[in-house]
Amino acid sequence: ARTDYLHAIRNDLLPGQYVLPDPQKYSSDWHSFLEKKYVNIRELNRKWHLIPRTFNDFSLPTREHEWQLLQENAAFLRHEYLTRNYKMVFSTLFTNGNAAVNTLIYCLLSVLAALLINPLCAYGLSRYKPASSYKILLFLMLPMAFPAMVLGIPQFLLIRDLGLLNTFAALILPGIANGYSIFLLKGFFDTLPKELYESAAIDGASEWTVFWQIGMRLSTPVLAVIALGSFTAAYGNFMMAFLLCQKKDMWTIMVYLYQLQQTSSPAVGFAALAIAAIPTLIVFIFCQNIIIKGIVVPTEK
Repeated sequence: ARTDYLHAIRNDLLPGQYVLPDPQKYSSDWHSFLEKKYVNIRELNRKWHLIPRTFNDFSLPTREHEWQLLQENAAFLRHEYLTRNYKMVFSTLFTNGNAAVNTLIYCLLSVLAALLINPLCAYGLSRYKPASSYKILLFLMLPMAFPAMVLGIPQFLLIRDLGLLNTFAALILPGIANGYSIFLLKGFFDTLPKELYESAAIDGASEWTVFWQIGMRLSTPVLAVIALGSFTAAYGNFMMAFLLCQKKDMWTIMVYLYQLQQTSSPAVGFAALAIAAIPTLIVFIFCQNIIIKGIVVPTEK
């Protein structure tokens, strides 16, 4: 009976009907399954070695305790319980909507923008040293003094007035320039000897060549830190992603995981959190060697 019942709930009965508020309907479905499979009550009696008169005499075996069946299927049941939550999370993220694709595009564009805009700003402040460079740097770092929720209100209103809601631009533009990243890069560029720039100028290098060949190449460890921070901020951005992109086809992974946690069991939520940590861990593994290695500034001749 237990074997037929397992087959019934996996193939014939609807998912999620293991516990129903209407047991009579569930019993009816169970009896219909038996009648469909065995056709004749005699066939069922011959297999189960019982003597019921009709299919309706068979009650649901949901409360039976069959230790032998558990022992025989221990490996399967263990694998089933270990993997079904992860399967549900993967199904939600990769088969429903564009969560994975949206998150990938969002993170890539955010990292590329951070690696281009922040070094340019820091290089300009360090290389040309304007009289108001300290005030400019202080102005860029000022938003760090306010909570994210306080900054989210004017950001949402501005993005809405610009007509950029439900676009990737709405996600990327608010964080394209980061005061902390500019502060780190400016501090690094300030440590580079001016003779490097003078040697490049004597060799006829343009300002862009000096920035790209000297500044960017020597600041690789700092750029790795900025890339890791930009990826983490973009990947873990839930609140602004939910506010600025309310259309379901623009949802990111974090928004989908939040919805999944609200509508599923805690076990599914824990599986979602475990899966969500994998991309950040992979990015950190690739960046750690660059960060730890540091830099070797060439000495002047």
